Amino acid sequence: MNPQLAALAVHDLKNALGALEGELGALEAEPDRELARAARRHCAQLRQRFVAFLLLYRDSGDLRALSSDESPLEFLRGIVAAAPDANEAGASILTRLGSCEQAPPYWFFDVRLLRLALDAALHNAWRFARSEVCVDARMEGDFLVISIDDDGPGLGGPDAVAGDEDAASATWSTGLGTELCRAVARGHINGSREGWVRLADRPQGGARFEIGLP
Repeated sequence: MNPQLAALAVHDLKNALGALEGELGALEAEPDRELARAARRHCAQLRQRFVAFLLLYRDSGDLRALSSDESPLEFLRGIVAAAPDANEAGASILTRLGSCEQAPPYWFFDVRLLRLALDAALHNAWRFARSEVCVDARMEGDFLVISIDDDGPGLGGPDAVAGDEDAASATWSTGLGTELCRAVARGHINGSREGWVRLADRPQGGARFEIGLP
């Protein structure tokens, strides 16, 4: 893990802890069920960020997925069912499952690692979405591609060109979520094929995250 990314990750975690401290202070002064629910959600998100940081810290480029035969559709149904109904700002967000018509009935992937990656991707989608996030799956050549679309402002910036992962990731997050997803994707290997991650603006507005698994 490079020093710049580590510094960004620590800064991100520090800010998240500060926000959580403020929420808990408000709860101490005046108990409120909705604020308590939000604080609990932020605790779960913060835990996920720490897990991502620790995974990347120990990853020396040789992270390997322990894949098993899984149903992509059932896996994604579980991901969507666990989605919160509001983002960190309190805005209502609908997280729905797409048609998944082109998804295979079974595929080999590491459930634990893929869930970490999708949690990171969804966190960013929820953060910027205005009202909706859509999770879908399809086949693209010899790869299972899982996509996450949001209806937010998009990646933004003149350099955020479709397919340009480095430029896109600069606006997608601090870099921690992007690097976690890339590490998980690279860990999925089938022969000479290796997993990948793509970030791009959507023609109809918003951003699209994609992870391809061989």
